[in-house]
Amino acid sequence: MAGSNVVVMLADNVGVGGLSCYGGTVPTPRLDRLATEGVRFTNHNTESQCTPTRSALMTGRMPIRSGTFRVPLPGEPGDYGLAPWEYTAAELFSDAGYATACFGKWHLGNAEGRLPTDQGFDEWWGITESSDEASYSAHPMYPDDWEVPKIHEGRKGEPQRTAADFNLATRPFMDEGIADRSIDFIERNAAAGTPFFLYAPFTNVHPPMLAHPDFADISPAEYVANMAELDFRAGQILDALEEAGVADDTIVVWLSDNAAALLDGQVFGSNGPWRGMFGGSWEGSMRSPAMIRWPGHIPAGIVTDEIVATYDWLPTLAALVGEDDRMPTDRPIDGINHSALLLGNTDTSTRDSFVFIGTDGEPWSVKWKSFKVHFQIAVNDKWTSPLVKPQIPAVYDLAADPTESVNLMESELTLSWVVRAAMGPLVELAQSTRDYPHIPPGADFNGY
Repeated sequence: MAGSNVVVMLADNVGVGGLSCYGGTVPTPRLDRLATEGVRFTNHNTESQCTPTRSALMTGRMPIRSGTFRVPLPGEPGDYGLAPWEYTAAELFSDAGYATACFGKWHLGNAEGRLPTDQGFDEWWGITESSDEASYSAHPMYPDDWEVPKIHEGRKGEPQRTAADFNLATRPFMDEGIADRSIDFIERNAAAGTPFFLYAPFTNVHPPMLAHPDFADISPAEYVANMAELDFRAGQILDALEEAGVADDTIVVWLSDNAAALLDGQVFGSNGPWRGMFGGSWEGSMRSPAMIRWPGHIPAGIVTDEIVATYDWLPTLAALVGEDDRMPTDRPIDGINHSALLLGNTDTSTRDSFVFIGTDGEPWSVKWKSFKVHFQIAVNDKWTSPLVKPQIPAVYDLAADPTESVNLMESELTLSWVVRAAMGPLVELAQSTRDYPHIPPGADFNGY
């Protein structure tokens, strides 16, 4: 198995109901087909914002451990993102002899030492921050002496370079640039017979949503046009694997970093039957679409409701390609290896809980099996909402109550024992923290 290529495509803010294979209303034929060719997850769980989810994906660790549990505020002083000490997926694959590339949105550091090419990627092109920066310089009060946000590029061992301004003129072409560079990377390495790890974090469907000219006529709703492009770009990368003759020897993962969001009173996307949206503690705030394909290894047509976390991907992918002995042993790894589940050797995972850490670095909710316990609640289902801490944690039965409408602590007090089950992973985290204290955000950490 060792040497199989790995492609990870990451969408931005596509809710669990955003794809037609999940019941969404926007056609996504290429992703629907991908879902039927492998395993589709219905209980895949992300982190609270873009930065923590990307950190979890890259390190296999809970973002609270690495000081990446929230997006830094614009202008916030100091470095942020992953400390150079963190061992990323790119470093693991690079150490295993893979060519590595990141094309798209990084959001894990913008200073030297914390860029993609400092964290194991051979080459990179994209933005270091969030897509909303594209609109900054268009505002009439944007200071003249402030730099326009940039699109960057670089190679390992070389300083980062400016590729172009990142503004409203270049924003619609970002995902085209990601796909074009991904295709070139695939073709080059397939021709050379070099195994590769491609990380393609797309910018759709994060605001500002400006339709690419080729998709602008699909719908007057830019969300629909952007979803159509996102599906098309995934198809381009899948086609490139076929044309290069490596599709059967390539593991493909497609997932989203966060739930659908509310902006200006409009919901961009769907979080399916679940309550909440991006920025909350509800189930709709953390579930996201995810799928994986590996022809001849991972059975096709499987749909699983087993609990999976974003930080499970690194140990799982490492195991699938036979490189799991490279996973670090000098730090807590929170991810679980789900390779047995994916290869069809079992129908169940070994994960029965998921801890959702909020943007304040505190636990907001814990999912245990089909129950959900809330320790803090973002009111009004908005990502800007203040937090409310109930006197007694709220308990919901997700199987019977997907909208989390009936607090069982008010209606069925005999189920208060569920709080004890939810406290289990929190106690384990606290105990682990005594030996491995959390890295403060932006710290120049050099090891335990």
